[in-house]
Amino acid sequence: MNRKDFLRWLGIGGAGLAAGTGIAGITSGRKEDPLCRTTGSSVSGQTSSAPNPSIRLPGSIGGNSYGSMVHPPMFADSAFLSRMELHSTIPQAPSGPKFRSEINIIEMPLTVAHNTVVDAWTFDGIVPGKVIRARLGQEMELLFRNHSNHPHSVHFHGTHDPQQDGWEPIAPGAEKIYKITAGPIGFHPYHCHVPPLASHMSKGLYGGFIVDPPGGRPPALEFMLILAGWDLNESGRNDIYAWNGIAGFYDRFPIKVPVGKKVRLYIANMTEHDPIASFHLHSQTFDVYRTGTKLVPDEHTDVITLGQTERAIVEFTLTKRGRYMFHPHQTYMADRGAMGWIVAV
Repeated sequence: MNRKDFLRWLGIGGAGLAAGTGIAGITSGRKEDPLCRTTGSSVSGQTSSAPNPSIRLPGSIGGNSYGSMVHPPMFADSAFLSRMELHSTIPQAPSGPKFRSEINIIEMPLTVAHNTVVDAWTFDGIVPGKVIRARLGQEMELLFRNHSNHPHSVHFHGTHDPQQDGWEPIAPGAEKIYKITAGPIGFHPYHCHVPPLASHMSKGLYGGFIVDPPGGRPPALEFMLILAGWDLNESGRNDIYAWNGIAGFYDRFPIKVPVGKKVRLYIANMTEHDPIASFHLHSQTFDVYRTGTKLVPDEHTDVITLGQTERAIVEFTLTKRGRYMFHPHQTYMADRGAMGWIVAV
């Protein structure tokens, strides 16, 4: 699919392309767009597990509000990732015993931090892919189209017919219909499963899938937070880290919640090249529902540790006004874009 055909498929003449998750430069090209300059060579040779704090990272323009070395894109605003605020954008799963949706593979440049562009592989032009939500037992029919020059697929975690598992490559220009019965309840990732798997996922081919229990969960303000890294030099090491695709976003634009209102976070670790990550919330403890497959908490804590593709649902209520920091307790990840705030107002 060329650029002209892609824009016609989107139904827009190039306007509003940045309204997804960091899309930049698709119409103007890297040479003409001042945002579309990569500076990944500045971290060449640095490993994610032992970063040099003196390195001026891509996206660094001199210290965030707390000191993170990576800033979000200059064109981003507080509504840029509003699609991950589930209480406002996806209040509930579709009604009826079955529903249809589609997923399109688009390979395109994305701005993932200030002055930092990657050649991303995306579901529908955004990273992470769209939130898919269903009720337990609903029949999902997903039309998958590969508008790229590489084979791709979509694999859902959870329970389903192995003939619909999504590990088989779908050729460029081809399509496939996946039929999945939603289950079990909880929070499950989906991602491309074409080898080399780490390469396809680390370029952006992942998203979140929620299966609600009968009657739903108790009312709460819901947000999805998917942690991943960006390998700017294709060296097999992550250079920056991001919640929901954009490094430093929740440092500049905190998640705002009312005091006394229950908050529910769907948290997933979709990093490649790092064997483990964590989520820590300052000044507050929370109930943990591992994978969300139970309706009673597994534990109550202030930090959870997640292997690759592991996920959890956490719930808490902030009773005092103030700023509550969150980040992985792998501090190099926090320093390189994965630190954020929840503000109780």
